[in-house]
Parts: sequence; C-alpha cells; structure tokens
Amino acid sequence: MESVDGQSLPKGRLLGDEVECNHYQDAKMFLDNGGMKGPQVAILRPGTYRINTKAFKVLKAKTVEVPPEKIGVLIANDGLPLPSGYIVAPRPLTVPDKDHPYAKDCQHFQDGQAFLNSGGYRGPQLDTLQPGRYYINPLLFKVDLYHVAEVPPGYVAILRSNVGQMLEVKEGSPIPNVGAVGPAQIEDPEKQIVVISQPVHEEAESLLILDKNMRGIWKEPMAPGKYNLNPLAFTAYLVPTSAVTIDWASELDRRAQHIAPDTVKSIVKPELREVPDEDATEFFKFNQLRVTSMDGFQLEVDVRMIIRIRPPNAAFVIARFGSVKNLIEQIVHPLIDSSFRNKAGEEKAINFIMSRTELQRSALEKAQKQFEAYHVEAQNLLIAYIKVDQALLDTQTKREIALQQQAQYEQEAKAQEKRIEVQAKVANADKQPEVVAAMLSIEIERNKAEAKRKEAEGERDMNKITADGEKYRVQALAEAKAYELKTVAEGMSYEQREVGKGVADAYRAQAEVIGPEATAIIKLMNEVGVNSVKITPDILIGAANGDNGATALLSTWLAQAVAKGMDKGRQEQ
Repeated sequence: MESVDGQSLPKGRLLGDEVECNHYQDAKMFLDNGGMKGPQVAILRPGTYRINTKAFKVLKAKTVEVPPEKIGVLIANDGLPLPSGYIVAPRPLTVPDKDHPYAKDCQHFQDGQAFLNSGGYRGPQLDTLQPGRYYINPLLFKVDLYHVAEVPPGYVAILRSNVGQMLEVKEGSPIPNVGAVGPAQIEDPEKQIVVISQPVHEEAESLLILDKNMRGIWKEPMAPGKYNLNPLAFTAYLVPTSAVTIDWASELDRRAQHIAPDTVKSIVKPELREVPDEDATEFFKFNQLRVTSMDGFQLEVDVRMIIRIRPPNAAFVIARFGSVKNLIEQIVHPLIDSSFRNKAGEEKAINFIMSRTELQRSALEKAQKQFEAYHVEAQNLLIAYIKVDQALLDTQTKREIALQQQAQYEQEAKAQEKRIEVQAKVANADKQPEVVAAMLSIEIERNKAEAKRKEAEGERDMNKITADGEKYRVQALAEAKAYELKTVAEGMSYEQREVGKGVADAYRAQAEVIGPEATAIIKLMNEVGVNSVKITPDILIGAANGDNGATALLSTWLAQAVAKGMDKGRQEQ
C-alpha cells in the first residue's frame, strides 16, 4: 500500500506508520489521523476493500511461503539503525517499557507497526521464519530462504555467534583458563568469568562464551540433528567426534582425499549447490613418510593414525585452530613426521624394520602425551608397510637364505641321528628272540641255584636239630648221673664220706706236689695193675726207617691178620 497524500515521512524513515483509517477505506480519516504519504507499513489481508485509488495505490504481492526443510531469514528495510558494532539486529521487545510504551509481539514480523513500536532495528534479524505461510509486507522486510542446518551423526557443531557487540576484556582482567559471559564490556571480572578447564595458548582461546546473545564462539556444542539456524547470525563449524583417520601412504593407495566440510555448508540459498553425502567423511591423506636411517638407507613408511576429539573439547579446537583440517596440518602431521624421522636417525635400517612393533608403540605413546595438550585423543597408530632400499633387501635375503640352509642342514643331521636310532632299534628287535632265550636260561639257572640253597638250608636245619637233640640227650644223661651220684652220696655213711673226703684231699695234695698230669698217670697205672688192663699189643709189626707208605700199609695188614688168627685160636681153646 502506498499513499499519494499525507504528512511527510520523518527523516530517516522509509515507510509511513499505520493509522486508523478502516483499512485505508476512509481516506479522510487517514489524513485526519496523521497518515503519511509514501509506502505504508500496514498491509491488507486477502479480501474485498472499497479503496479510493486516487488516494492510495495498491500493490499486490504474494504471501511468503517457507517450505519444509527451509527457514526464512528476514532483513528489515525500516526501523532503528543498528547500534555501532552490531551485525545482526537484536530481538525487538515483546512487552512495553518506558521507552517503548506500545511494544508488543510482532506476530512473526506480520505486524510491521508492532515491530517498529517495539524498537525493531533495520538490517538482518535474529529470529527466523519456520516452514509455513506468512503475510509479510515486502516493502518492510526482505525474506531469503535457506536450508535447515544438519549436523550429521559422528559430528558436533560449534557455533560462532555474530550477535551483539564484540566481546572486550578490560586491561588486567585474568585471561588464562577462563571464558567470558555477560555484556559486551566486562564490568566485574570476578562475576563474569567461568572456568572451562582448558590450557590457553592465545588470548582468543579464552573467549568461549556461554551467553548465546554475545558475539564469539559458543562453549557448548550442538549435538547431531537438524536446526533452524540463522546463517547470518551464526556460523557453524563441524567437528568430528568419532574416529578421524589420517593416512601417510603411497600414491598407489587410491583412497578418498579429505573432503569433509569445515562448516555446515548445507545452509545455502537455493541457487547454490548442496553438499553431497560424501562430504560427511573424515579422511586425511598425506604422502608416505620418507626417513633416513643411521646407516644411510632411505626408507618409506606407510602409517595410519586414528584420533578423536571429544564433544566438550570441540570448541577449544575451533578456537585454537579454526578447523580440524588445520589441527591435522599444524600439529598431527608435523609431530608424526618428525617422530619417525628422529627414530630412524637413531637406528640402523635393519633394526628399524625389525623393531616395528616397538616403534609403533613408542610413536603412539608420544603422540598421546603431546596431543593431550590440545585435547585430542590419539587412539591408535599402525605401521602398514615399510619400503626398504633394494640393496639392503638383497643382503638380508642372502643372509636369510644362508640361515635357512643352515637350519636345513641341522634338520638333516637330526634326521640321520633318528635314522641311526631306528636302525639300532631294528637290530635289537631282530635279536630279541635270542635275548629272551638267554634271559630264560638265566632265570632257570637262578631257580636251580635257589633250589640247592634251599636244600642246603634244610640239611643244615636237620643237622642242627639232630645236634640239639643229641646235646639234649647227653645233658639229660649227665643230669641223671649227677642225680644218681648225689643220691649215692646222700646214702653213704658218715665214715664213708669222710674216707672219700680224705682220699680226695690226698689226691689234691699229691697233685699239688707232683702236678696233676703225674697224678693222673699214677692213677692210670694203679687201675691197669688192679684191673689187669692190657696196654701193649700182642703183635707189633713195625717198619724200618726209610720205609715208604706201602711198607707201613703192609705191616698194618699183617698185624690185623695175625690178631684175627690169635683171637680165633683162643676161641677154639
């Protein structure tokens, strides 16, 4: 709607304020109530109106329609000028105050006069239009359509707010390990500082904000999902929170280069391209790590590393490096490259290759320790392949072949030793019948010897028993004789015992004088004389000195024959 007549527009205004005029059907009321000439703020909704076309010019415009998956971003052509330092206009008031007594909700920018009365500013607006249809004055607002912002799974979005004034810090206020909130000018640092528990390398890294109406980087990330995000008010940076793969490989390894977006590029105007699905991948590719060993060999190492950025640390990475790509290029790549170069310079080529496992472990531990200062997790590091100088390979191949041949000869020697053992066992098996027969013979002889031993033991035991019986008999006879003598002695008279005692004393005295042997001889001779005992042979045939044994034997035989003849003669007499 445009008025042909009325009061002049105030300086700095582009549209005339809305006045009561029965929807521009009463031109006199419009003029009486202070209507202004020129484009009008108020609009006519669909319907039939009786309007004086000489007083008002009616311009038809389509309704603003925001389709699904889109948002409408408005730019106001009229209102208060933006404050100095602002890029996006602050939200208009929704309740009256002393400076704006007629402030009220502008109904999603459909009530232009309410927007102006509520202190609306010209320029880009913070609030957006959601999908739907709106009656918006095209002379007051320009509406641009944008895609909704989508944060894919495995990512978070860090927002850089363009709303409000630039955050300023007074000189002397503490900067390390803090983030700032509150108004543009920090009046009370003790109240406006919050700890974010992150090491600070630069002053800009400390300015992570919690107030979403302040300009700067939000401390809190946006989780995966779709958002109606005003791209003029906020710039979103994607940060991968899942595994980020970094490869140092040869050109023959045809894998995707890094094409993941650093910002949420899906927020574009319809005429601009949309980001394809593969842009959500996070894969960084570098050339092989070329290192030189201590003994001068050139080595090429294929390495794959996996890192991860936790969501609470995503804002720090953006504040410090601006993007994950910058983090990889400025920190990860130089550190890994120098780590392998230094290690190769300390080792000979062959030792470098053979200590691959230890090299992989030490490089990962070093990366974990150094990346921790940047709040990046080094999850794994893998050495895929080490390309070695061909001369070294030839030397090692020959050496390995020699070792293999040596091992083969050793195995052959062991095989021959086994063959000897087998042949010995075969020979033993062939002689086994003879061995068994010999063993049986030995056993038989052993049993015979044992039988003889048992027989001798039986004879010995029998003789012993016989001897013991004879001993017992003699002892019994002796005891009986002694008993008989005792009985006889006891039966003798006193005179007889005295006589016997005297005889015994006489013999004892005689023995003491002449000796016991002489006394025995005297006694023997008395017995010979008394009892006429013959003590000399009747026939004595002796051999002269010098005769041999045959003569003595003949003499003995003759003596026996003579004796027998004499005995026979006596018997005949």
